[in-house]
Amino acid sequence: MSGIVFFATEALERVVDFYVDEVGASVWLEQPECTVLQYDNMLVGFCERDEAETEGVVTFVYGTRGEVDVAYEALADRAVDEPSENERYRIYNFFAEDPEGRTVEFQTFLHETEPVCG
Repeated sequence: MSGIVFFATEALERVVDFYVDEVGASVWLEQPECTVLQYDNMLVGFCERDEAETEGVVTFVYGTRGEVDVAYEALADRAVDEPSENERYRIYNFFAEDPEGRTVEFQTFLHETEPVCG
């Protein structure tokens, strides 16, 4: 099974540019007023609307701490904290904000996990 999470946006082009140019997602599908982006096995769509939906967290999962650090270096100007270890969830992560203020998390698990695709 697959799925897409959609968010309303007031700034479609700017938001898409952020996720493509700064995060590394690619455009998977263009529809009227909507763009669906793909990052590895994640699909997230943004649709132009009168009001932006900014609740929730969009989380990008990396394989290593080093990859999280590289993401941080690329996004340091948007980061709200530095990468750190979260013992409770056994992750290494940091948070940033996209152009409309959505919370975006970049993390790696510090323990084995089941493959998501396969």
